[in-house]
Amino acid sequence: MRHGRQVRIFHGLIPFMLLCVVLAMDVRASEPEVRVSAPGHAPLALDAGALAAMPHVSVTAAAHDEPPSEWRGVPLREILLRAGAPLDKPLHGRDLASFVRITASDHYQVVFALAELDPTLGHAQAMLVDQRNGQPLAGDGPYRLLVPGEQRPARWVRNVTAIEVVDGSRSPP
Repeated sequence: MRHGRQVRIFHGLIPFMLLCVVLAMDVRASEPEVRVSAPGHAPLALDAGALAAMPHVSVTAAAHDEPPSEWRGVPLREILLRAGAPLDKPLHGRDLASFVRITASDHYQVVFALAELDPTLGHAQAMLVDQRNGQPLAGDGPYRLLVPGEQRPARWVRNVTAIEVVDGSRSPP
């Protein structure tokens, strides 16, 4: 009788242990990340830990009628370099037709010509921020694209989920 009870307890533990494993996997899978891709390279998945390990910069800027805030994040150029975008030398040829598409969780999208992010051409100061006034982003995050210095913040994307380098060139017919 005692052996039968131990077997029932053991069999009762198996579903419980499986449920714990599934819940643990679901928690890890729900950690916010930004998918970054560039043609010819394996995509990256940047989570908070990966972004924290990258060089950060700070800027004071304001959007719309908000007071200025101190924003902290990673330059978009640095993220694109790690994804394999050809920004390690001055752009030329087909690369000048490439563009970067930033997508938010609500499917809002903006684009930059890759040349805007080349320091020898446009040198736009776009950055993926994860902090505002020393705190993690609240309703705008966890990641937001900032473009300090633009006349209006139309390309300041909240809740960024994807950054893609797209080859915009076409082969001649």
